[in-house]
Amino acid sequence: MHQWFKSNQGVGCILTLLLIALFSYVQCSSWAHRELRDGFTLGFFPSIAIFLSLFFSTILIFDSRRKKVLPDLENLTFKHFLCSIIAVIVCWIYFLLMKKIGYLVTTPFFLLFSMYLLGMKPWRNVIVAAATMTIIIYVVFRLMGIELFPVTLSGLFNF
Repeated sequence: MHQWFKSNQGVGCILTLLLIALFSYVQCSSWAHRELRDGFTLGFFPSIAIFLSLFFSTILIFDSRRKKVLPDLENLTFKHFLCSIIAVIVCWIYFLLMKKIGYLVTTPFFLLFSMYLLGMKPWRNVIVAAATMTIIIYVVFRLMGIELFPVTLSGLFNF
């Protein structure tokens, strides 16, 4: 049973369940049914992407190679799964902090943390890369006319 989760069929079943939950969430959200200027609804393209992903994950369940375990998944442990969950939680915290205190304050710290955990060394390179990426992303979005979450003094001092 333990190996089944690592097989194509196991991965397909897990993905199918997660995608059904995501599709249900999108369809139950009021924003997804808001009509845009071009006649499409806001949730049209996310729904199409989820539906196609659901279609292909279902194929994994019934495919002729459904019992196959990919070499990358053979050595997968609970520790790897836990690291993935922690990464999602850190991204969520980053987003919440970015909304509260601003993009320019939170992003360099998030990038420092992420790059260091991914193995980028030495610290000098990590700091330069984080600062450079933060500024480049900020400038690109400003050139497109999109203002990222601004720095708020109230967010900095009132947690």
